[in-house]
Amino acid sequence: MFQALADPTRRAILGRLGSGPATVGELAEPFDMTLPSFMKHIRLLERRGWTSTRKVGRVRACTIERANLDTAGHWLQEQRALWESRTDRSAMTAIDPDRDLTISRVIRAPRAAVWDAWTDPSKFEKWWIPAPALCRVDAWDPKPGGAFRTLISESDGQYEPHIDGCFLAVDDGERIVFTNSLVEGWRHAPQLFMTAVITFTDHPDGTDYRAHVMHRNVEDRKMHEELGFYDGWGTVIGQLAEFVEAQVVRDPT
Repeated sequence: MFQALADPTRRAILGRLGSGPATVGELAEPFDMTLPSFMKHIRLLERRGWTSTRKVGRVRACTIERANLDTAGHWLQEQRALWESRTDRSAMTAIDPDRDLTISRVIRAPRAAVWDAWTDPSKFEKWWIPAPALCRVDAWDPKPGGAFRTLISESDGQYEPHIDGCFLAVDDGERIVFTNSLVEGWRHAPQLFMTAVITFTDHPDGTDYRAHVMHRNVEDRKMHEELGFYDGWGTVIGQLAEFVEAQVVRDPT
C-alpha cells in the first residue's frame, strides 16, 4: 500500500479523489504526460487497493477505496503512539554523566529469553548477585509500585537484606525501572540511593542489554563507582548472559 504512495503523481490523484469520484480525463488534466503513462499510475493504485474504476460507456470513472485509507490510518496512529512513547522514555532517561553510571552487553539470546530471566523470580535468583554469594527473592511484584526485595547470603547460609525497593515501570519486553529510594506501594525508603533503568532491544546477535543507574548527586555516583559498580554490575550481567545463553543452547525453541 505504501509503495503506491511513494510517487507524487499518485499521491495527487488520491488527493483529488478525496473530494469525490472523477473521470480519468479529469484526473489526468493537471499532469504533463501521455494518457498511457498516466494510466500506469491509475492501474497501480487500483492493484494496490487504493482506488476502483467503473466504466460507463466510453468514460472511466475512479473512486477512492476507504478500506485501505482506514487500514493505513490505523497503522499510522499505532506507530505514532509507539514512537511518542519511546521518545518520552528517552527523554526521561537522558544520561547525566555527573550523576549516572551505565553498562551494557550484547547477550546472545532472544530478547524474550532475557526478559524472562529478569521477570521470573526463580530465574532472577540464579544470576542477580555475584557468585559465590547467593540471592533469594523475598518479595516480587513486577508492576509500578510493586515490591522488589532481595536477600543475600555470603557464606554461612544466613540471608541478610540486599535491596528493598519497588518497580517504577515494567514495559513488556522493553524496559524495567526500579529504585531503592521507594519501597512497595510508593512508600519512602529510609535511605535514598539509586534508580536503575534496564532496557532490552533486539540486536543482530541477540539482545542489547543496557543498565542506566541514576543517583541523586555527584557524591552518590562517585561512591557507587568506588564501591565497584563496573565490577559488580559487570559480573552480574555476565552471569545473566551465561544463564540465558545456556538455556537457549539446551532449548533452542
